[in-house]
Amino acid sequence: MPEFIIKVAQPDVTEEDARAMYDAVKGNFLGPGPYVEKFEKEFAKYLGVKDAVAVNSGTSAMLLPLAALNIKPGDEIITTPFTFAATSNVILLNHAKPVFVDIESETYNIDLEKIEKAITSKTKAIMPIDYGGQSAETIEINEIAEKHNLHVIEDAAPALGATHWSKKVGSISKVTGFSFGPDKNMNTGEGGMITTNDVELAEKCRILRKNGAEKRYYHIYVGWNAKMPDPNAALGISQLKRIDTIIDTKNRLANYYSTKLNQVNGITTPIVKEYNKHTFMLYPILAKTNQLREKIRLTLESKGIETRINFPPVHLQPIYRELLGTKEGMFPIAEDISNRTLGLPIFLKMTEEQQNLIVNIIIESAR
Repeated sequence: MPEFIIKVAQPDVTEEDARAMYDAVKGNFLGPGPYVEKFEKEFAKYLGVKDAVAVNSGTSAMLLPLAALNIKPGDEIITTPFTFAATSNVILLNHAKPVFVDIESETYNIDLEKIEKAITSKTKAIMPIDYGGQSAETIEINEIAEKHNLHVIEDAAPALGATHWSKKVGSISKVTGFSFGPDKNMNTGEGGMITTNDVELAEKCRILRKNGAEKRYYHIYVGWNAKMPDPNAALGISQLKRIDTIIDTKNRLANYYSTKLNQVNGITTPIVKEYNKHTFMLYPILAKTNQLREKIRLTLESKGIETRINFPPVHLQPIYRELLGTKEGMFPIAEDISNRTLGLPIFLKMTEEQQNLIVNIIIESAR
């Protein structure tokens, strides 16, 4: 593994954040307790929803709602192949079947026009992801779901602070899952949050996160240990106070990149719909060809600059080929975008000098 002088992402932990965690630890609040409860309440208030359930990861934030909605073996869940594998892994872990729908070529989110064609009598839910921090067409997706009596479980792992038609992501779908991993705009070390206006669903998720126990040693479901510890919640409470400032900073960094790269031949910068506010957890550029993408990627790496390919299509991962029989050519837009996209470094403490270094390398590589 090369040593990178500029990493693709890095957490920003302030003195106030560290003090919040210190206070939780020194107060002997190590497991889930008052900090988790406070974090849930403040998170729900921020989004304007009735309930929020803190869990140990973004994966758990999608896994538990599926179980709480009684997804059964043989049920089908429509989702996107252009995402981190956790999105569809949780479907398989609930013994259901992911049914992939290709993406559209501007935002890389699930193609709204192709969803209804994938609905069958076995379909129980639609699981879109807000790619990179930009909302999918969730209002219309929820309308399709309502028409067909389906659930919408929105994977908003990178999208805390995003808006869609002035509605906050996390307040639109029946249930939404967020991630607070180290590379996210707001992080708790590791962690996640489930948001919903269905308080009964939220309560079931709370029970599922503690091995299905309604009370100590009284198990009414088969669940998981998906609890968030108080020190992590304390960090989340502290960071939530400045989430809007964090998103504004990420947008400023993204705008600087785009201004510098918009005129570079063979490079397309992120397209943001006018009705969306992007969080820019990721900043992906799209090269004209795979050869140009690889030239840029390898040149940046040789200079100690980390990049990521977000994402290799899920349906081409070895385990998905084995379990679902998926293969090349099934979702051509996702496959094409994956071959040409490259995620550039973007983090809160990034300097203009660092961005200019990256931009100049890209300009030189594209000549």
